[in-house]
Amino acid sequence: MDAVLQGKQHIPGINKPVSRLALGTAFFSAADKHRCFELLDQFRSFGGTVVDSGRAYGDSEAVIGEWLEARRAHGEMLLVTKGAHGHDAILPAEDFEEVVGGELETSLESLHTDGIDLYMLHRDNPAVPVGRIMERLNREVENRRVHALGASNWTYRRVDEANAYALHHGLVGFAVISNNLSLAAPGGPFYPNLVTVDAEGEQWHAATGIPLLSWSSLARGFFTGRYTEAIRGGESPDDFSARMIEVYGTEDNRERLRRAKELGEDLGGYTPVQIALAWLLHKPFPVIPVVGPHSCEELRSCADALSIHLTASQRRWLNREAD
Repeated sequence: MDAVLQGKQHIPGINKPVSRLALGTAFFSAADKHRCFELLDQFRSFGGTVVDSGRAYGDSEAVIGEWLEARRAHGEMLLVTKGAHGHDAILPAEDFEEVVGGELETSLESLHTDGIDLYMLHRDNPAVPVGRIMERLNREVENRRVHALGASNWTYRRVDEANAYALHHGLVGFAVISNNLSLAAPGGPFYPNLVTVDAEGEQWHAATGIPLLSWSSLARGFFTGRYTEAIRGGESPDDFSARMIEVYGTEDNRERLRRAKELGEDLGGYTPVQIALAWLLHKPFPVIPVVGPHSCEELRSCADALSIHLTASQRRWLNREAD
């Protein structure tokens, strides 16, 4: 299993290897630090480098920073964090410059580092001109507090505008985009202001070669089978389960889940989760799925999915393209 996550991608501005999967850490907590350390240790032992966090992710940055210090692993791990959160977590218009500076300073302190490898804006606000955004972010690139820039939950039209401005003014543009893509297609944004990659977005990544750091790459656990219409027949689901059913519990997605289960069994006993991850890894453009395993066993299962080969016809069948 050693080094199975090692990849060959390169992100401009970052002189560190880019692993084939990113470790999602939104659930990390100081109270459960021991388990978080175990996950980070195993991820590293598998050759994993990309660790995805955010200023709005509770204890995540602090736990990662403590682990980096304890393991002296700053030189190995590619740190991703997100910032510029305003009201409702969208990019603030009035005090954008100040918010970026304040949140970035806190992120650097929490992560025990003097430079973030990939700094991403979390959710866009079209009311803020792209020129203002790129000028402010490039100040942080110039002073090396940030090595590369990314955008999460941005439309591709806005990304094009921002990168065109950067190119015209001799600035660094967005090197990575983090939007949602998974085998299960959401019926709408799980939370406000989230962006899911559509067919046009896939073509954009293929044409530009800009990597997709896909959050919720496994549809928030939909392929575990927990969140199905059967829940409605029992006790009232909790708020999260009810939202999962509302967003992902379509007939199309239930059929995708059924097919992932069937194909996994046919290929030798893989789980629907592993098949869904393999489907995403076969995309014809650079994609780094963010996975959020809560145990070392779940992380190993994700790593095992990298050995699955799916034919083009199998991939179309999973996504109901051949119906």
